[in-house]
Amino acid sequence: MALRESFRPLRPDLDKFLFAEVGAEQNGVPLSMVSALARLGLDPWGEAQRLSSLGKREAVEQLARLIAELPDSRRPLAEAREIADGLVEQLPKHDSNPTSRPIPARRQYRWPTALPQSKFMIFCAVAAVAALVSALLHGGFSFGFGFP
Repeated sequence: MALRESFRPLRPDLDKFLFAEVGAEQNGVPLSMVSALARLGLDPWGEAQRLSSLGKREAVEQLARLIAELPDSRRPLAEAREIADGLVEQLPKHDSNPTSRPIPARRQYRWPTALPQSKFMIFCAVAAVAALVSALLHGGFSFGFGFP
């Protein structure tokens, strides 16, 4: 019985590479390539496909740079190259005449920032709440018109 579409792997030919062990985390749990690429902010299947379209030497070099960049790992580039060499062997194929593309820059997470209009509205709301609290604490509003 075949798997339904929603349960089929995205790219079964990349599974061997994506689920290969890159190393171990600090607590000793094995780290898979799919987890490593996701931690770098990359699409694991897209990156695996991109690497498989490169020549072996270029794929090893680019993957080594990614492995060396992993957070909480900091391996020397020479060690990362050895790991990458074994992992690249797990990719489905290597083109002999690649069109090399550089590794995309690592995406940094940035906290959302409010627009200038939003900042102004927040300031106005805080000022209004402060005025209301002050009025309640001091017995009402006084505008200086001589009203009791």
